Amino acid sequence: MADEVTPLELSRIFSSHPRLHTERLTLRATTLNDAAAIFDYASDPIATEIMTFPRHQSIQDSITFIEYNAECFKKRERLAFAIALKDSNEPIGTCDFHHIAPEHRRTEIGYIMRRSFWGKGYMTETVRELIRFAFDEMGMHRVEALCNAVNERSARVMERCGMTLEGTFRDNEVRKGIYVTTKAYAIVHTSG
Repeated sequence: MADEVTPLELSRIFSSHPRLHTERLTLRATTLNDAAAIFDYASDPIATEIMTFPRHQSIQDSITFIEYNAECFKKRERLAFAIALKDSNEPIGTCDFHHIAPEHRRTEIGYIMRRSFWGKGYMTETVRELIRFAFDEMGMHRVEALCNAVNERSARVMERCGMTLEGTFRDNEVRKGIYVTTKAYAIVHTSG
């Protein structure tokens, strides 16, 4: 008989915003000082072309996003991080845990990076740390992520981090007025 699974208690995670470290990066709370860097990627038509959020039209949109992150943290709905270079604290992107389901020990991750930092392995480093944190510190059993089916870069990041393609969902979302096919990836924690 399998052990009973109990819901997670995440109050310690949401008591003060976690700060995570990798070899080259620090994952920390987004602050108003990050607005210009966030606007850099969030207003970029190429970086945002296949993302779910509307392209930022002004720096105020990026400030609103930062304020939204803080509000969601207070409500324990979302845990968002600025991805910053460790040596300079320069923000190069953002990532988050959303659809946090303590009763199922499951969460979804998302991420985006400034185009000038693509192709340097930073996102793989980030996603590996998010998975580690979800399993080792949050106590999650499953980490999920979705990407637009045409987003090969994101799919490769998830595959490099040990996530498995679990399905392709044809025309399952409308993004920016068109049907989008998404790929669903996940990784399950294994003990031992």
